[in-house]
Amino acid sequence: MLSPNTGTSLAPPASVPVPPAGRRAFLALGTLALTSVGLTACSSAGSAVGTTAAASTDSGPEAAAVARAVTTVTALRASASALASGTLPNGATLRIKGSTAKLLTRTAEAHTAQLTDLGSPVSGTTSPTPGPTSSGTPDTSGTETAESPSALAKAEWSAARTLLGDAAGLSPAFAGLLYRLAASCAANADLLRSATGGKAFGELTVSSIEDDDEDASPSASATSDEDATTPGTSATSSSSTLTTGESGALNRLLAGEHAAFYAYPLVVAHIGGDRREVADEIWEVHRQQRDELERLLLAANVDPVQGSAAYSVTPPTSAGKAAALATTIEQRLAGLAVDVIAVAQDDTVTTTAAGVLVDCTRRQAAWTKKPVADPGSSS
Repeated sequence: MLSPNTGTSLAPPASVPVPPAGRRAFLALGTLALTSVGLTACSSAGSAVGTTAAASTDSGPEAAAVARAVTTVTALRASASALASGTLPNGATLRIKGSTAKLLTRTAEAHTAQLTDLGSPVSGTTSPTPGPTSSGTPDTSGTETAESPSALAKAEWSAARTLLGDAAGLSPAFAGLLYRLAASCAANADLLRSATGGKAFGELTVSSIEDDDEDASPSASATSDEDATTPGTSATSSSSTLTTGESGALNRLLAGEHAAFYAYPLVVAHIGGDRREVADEIWEVHRQQRDELERLLLAANVDPVQGSAAYSVTPPTSAGKAAALATTIEQRLAGLAVDVIAVAQDDTVTTTAAGVLVDCTRRQAAWTKKPVADPGSSS
């Protein structure tokens, strides 16, 4: 599920270079069948993440980052499982309404699947054993059991921020792993916050994490968890040189955004109720992301792929099918973003794709109201 992607499966136009592909699986297009270049994305087929993590026997930053990720995800799983059962490790009992308990169970299941793929044994709901840091000192962050669903929402959000920060500077495969875990945690935080009636979390980008770390002067503008930088606003560099792999993967992601911008009005027209306004706002977000990707490519003197005049999209006939179409769009775009991260050498490319991955995963979870264990995958 969470094994790092090694290639892409989307066949772009001849003008778009294709990076070498590793083992991959083709995803069915489902309700969105695009006649040109669209939202089909790939997921790795083959070895699980645990195999990659286990193969790294050194004590470098990647091994330490994976160890911290295991510790964090184990703690989140323990909290979700305990809260779903209504009994905390200290013996205290909680009254959790049925819908929230179901969400907590699904959250625990998602984390269980992640730990399995990370090669970590999964046991009961007890607090996890702290993992090592790069210095060899036990990492005790994020190991306390959350005592309420709202507290778990905050813990998931904090974990997402930590994972985003830990991914910086790692190789593409390991960075992609942590970015996907971060996206999953951010989506969990949204779902739990919504279930408990709390204020929605704001934007979450790699650049906002870095800005928080660098804000040392009193005059620096404060950035909170709920008022972070809008995706793409600081990602585009004035100029850069992209590899063939980066150019191809970015153009495929751009092609997906073209398709998303074309298809989302169908969601807006058929979703109904309060979600129509939300869908309309997301449509505008996809326009902005499309434009941001075009600017990034142009700054690197790469011709951006153009959108098709029309796409073959099956119009939804109900609000439920409109939500399913929106889910497919976000899921496919997340997969294309993972593909970009897998070949990224430039920091701007990585952070841009990571932002798309996190945002699309959060929107996918919002449309389905279910956790996303493996962002960018069809499973």
